[in-house]
Amino acid sequence: MMVFQRQLIIPAGTPENPVKTVSNLLEDFAKIVGASNKYAAGNQQQGREYLYKYLPASQDELPNRTMADSYDTAIIPLSSDLAMREKYMTFHNSVRIGRLLEDLDIFAVCLCYRHIKNPKQVEGLPSPYSIVTALVDQIDISEVPLRHNADIRLRGHLTWVGKTSMEATMEVDQKDPELNEWQTFTKARFVMVSRDPMNKGSAIVNRLVAETDEEKNLFQKGEENKQMRLRTQSQSLMRQPPSESERLVIHEQFLRTTDWKSMSFKSRIKPENSVWMEDAKLKNMFICQPENRNRYNKIFGGFLMRLAVELAWANCYVYSKGLPILSHVDDIIFRKPVEIGSLLYFSSQVVFTQGHYVMLRVSAEVVHPESGTHDLTNVFHFTLRADKPVPEVIPRSYQEAMLYLDGRRHFLDTESSKSVAKL
Repeated sequence: MMVFQRQLIIPAGTPENPVKTVSNLLEDFAKIVGASNKYAAGNQQQGREYLYKYLPASQDELPNRTMADSYDTAIIPLSSDLAMREKYMTFHNSVRIGRLLEDLDIFAVCLCYRHIKNPKQVEGLPSPYSIVTALVDQIDISEVPLRHNADIRLRGHLTWVGKTSMEATMEVDQKDPELNEWQTFTKARFVMVSRDPMNKGSAIVNRLVAETDEEKNLFQKGEENKQMRLRTQSQSLMRQPPSESERLVIHEQFLRTTDWKSMSFKSRIKPENSVWMEDAKLKNMFICQPENRNRYNKIFGGFLMRLAVELAWANCYVYSKGLPILSHVDDIIFRKPVEIGSLLYFSSQVVFTQGHYVMLRVSAEVVHPESGTHDLTNVFHFTLRADKPVPEVIPRSYQEAMLYLDGRRHFLDTESSKSVAKL
């Protein structure tokens, strides 16, 4: 199988950055944010109120920035650091994608801080900006597994910027020891949001100026991505009924599962080589401990992604009865921050299947034991590929039919984007 061709550009005028590791990124991040690295109960954001006066009121107060300004690289030294290798490797000697999602989340935040240049910033004081992850727009993953004993390189830069939101485009490379060159295995696109020092409101960031034709194309693609997200949101099944073609799909499935002998709509039969959607679930619950917090003392988004993708992988393993490979990550939405001490309930569900591919939806909800209520905080969509054709998943209820159609939309959009990328 072929790995990805290079899509990310190295912007014109990019300075030569010294080689740094992901650990170095964390150290730099801590210095920029200036938040406490020791946990104590209570609001640890207190004490940052004085930073409000260092925020700009408009973009006109900030200098324009280029893609070269945010470009950076970082190494995960799996070839030499045995302790880190054990943290990243799987039981079948590949690399845990969940760990990479954590690193990409941190890396995206660091790229945003590299982009921001604030004339009001005082040397020695922490940044008045808080950068949070809004959503993971897309991650394409090569079906060639990453090796557990070769260095991994993250590289990327911002490709689109609005007033308070930023798109970070990144790639994951791994060094081929025989060829002694880097090969790209994963491409990722994160949308980040700039917030004020207390993370209560938005904060203005520098404009991004595209200098070359390649950069202009990347910026235009970022604008198209934004418009596509708005269209997808407006056409959500939570807002609009299914299309005529989608209604026909659901009705055809209903007819296939109706027992004509009984002449009853209530009597349902399962077609051969299929699984009822209600039987294709896997669930888990975690107590959110302080060690999994970010610098803003909320539960780290990368940690949530790792838990979700590993639950989805396990669900697909059980469903397909074979070791699956993560193929695509799409539309990870961070609806609300998760507080330290929360009981976080993950529910993974197979929502669509086609050939070797399985689309899974994972929801994360904070459980409030005192009231018995659940509060949705995150939604994840993953596409995995099994080593053999999988059983068809079949919805029984109207609610499951909507989950099926939503999964089908995500899968078809993913296949469409892959086809365009090959052109």
